[in-house]
Amino acid sequence: MNKPKIVFIGAGSSKFVREVVVDLLSYPHLQGSHIALMDIDAQRLERSEKLVQRIIGELKVPATVSSTTNQREAVRDAGYVIITIMVGGFDAYHRDVAIPAKYGVLQTVSDTTGPGGVFRTIRTAPVLRRIAADVLELAPEAWVINYANPMSMNVLSLTRAGLTQVVGLCHSIQGLHRSMGRWLGIPQEEIKYTAGGINHINFFLTVTHNGEDLYPRLLAERERIVKESPAESVRFDLLEYLGHFTPEGPMHQSEYYAWFRKDEKTAEATGTPTFHGYHVDFNGNERRDVEIAAQIAGEKPISYGRSIEYGAQIVQALEGGPAETFYGNVPNRGLIENLPDDGIVEVPCSADHNGIFASRVGRIPTQLAAVMRPHMALHDLAVTGTFEKNRRLIYQAVQADPLTGAILTLPKIRAMVDEMFAANGEYLSDWK
Repeated sequence: MNKPKIVFIGAGSSKFVREVVVDLLSYPHLQGSHIALMDIDAQRLERSEKLVQRIIGELKVPATVSSTTNQREAVRDAGYVIITIMVGGFDAYHRDVAIPAKYGVLQTVSDTTGPGGVFRTIRTAPVLRRIAADVLELAPEAWVINYANPMSMNVLSLTRAGLTQVVGLCHSIQGLHRSMGRWLGIPQEEIKYTAGGINHINFFLTVTHNGEDLYPRLLAERERIVKESPAESVRFDLLEYLGHFTPEGPMHQSEYYAWFRKDEKTAEATGTPTFHGYHVDFNGNERRDVEIAAQIAGEKPISYGRSIEYGAQIVQALEGGPAETFYGNVPNRGLIENLPDDGIVEVPCSADHNGIFASRVGRIPTQLAAVMRPHMALHDLAVTGTFEKNRRLIYQAVQADPLTGAILTLPKIRAMVDEMFAANGEYLSDWK
């Protein structure tokens, strides 16, 4: 039985910790693991520790758990470091949507790219640099698994901070074929697909069933599907006009392009309101708190079925279990040849006891690369600007955002960014 030290940074997110710990301990060779929880919020950290203690007790496995607010203590001698942080919490998240909305930039989620994603990076990248420094010093052999958004900019930050054993994980790609199976009446396990791109702006390059291309069938069913789920109109527009379907859900998609949210009327037509992600996360967090408290008290059962998250699958493969394939966010370095080589891409990967290996996708359709490149430029500018504490680069990052550019003039963008700088002043004390 293996006994790796698996660290969660941002462990106050009890629901996420619960799901991944249940997954980890479902593998016999990981049941002796030490789960080390770290968060800056001692109260939420204590809650997560009690939850993990209950999981270990109910499963009757020899795993152990500890918690600390000291990041260096948590990271020391780690085999794996799992990052799930939200710097600034819901107050900062609300401002990321509210300030751009005043200027007519109507974001739905704002945690990936655009003005909200840029300022989430400004808050998050310095924390990631400290995590990277601690890992390099105290656990140089550890694999770092990032779940926090903005995914691409966070992985870019970690790699620029010197980490080489790092991968970013999102669950969108492995989830959509379930919806496709339901829409088309096909067993989900029979749907085959390949995908490539950048996180949240990734497209299925092929989707087949018994060798049949499913795109014509999807288009034929468009009217029925959109009638049942109006927000799906955006993804079906992308399929019609770009020729490919995107796995990331419709609540995100309309804010990534210049085409869908030009004003209140066109934004409303997408079926996804401004502030959607914020309200979903905020309200969901309150419900999850009640559920977690009930599970700790033994008043509500904990589900021990495996989730669709990749994290535990990867850890068990690296620890000598069966090899796993998954989609991961990694440095491009030629994996997708018509995207910037120094950016972060989301591509098929495999994991076994030798490590994590990304697969080369080659050249993706030009029209898909065309909608990804502006965001990759934004990622580069935002991370560079944050590392250098350079306000000019932050203005230029937001200028690169397709939605923002479709709505605002350059002076208006500057005014909006200035207001966002002022709202995030506590994170900018050492900026010029």
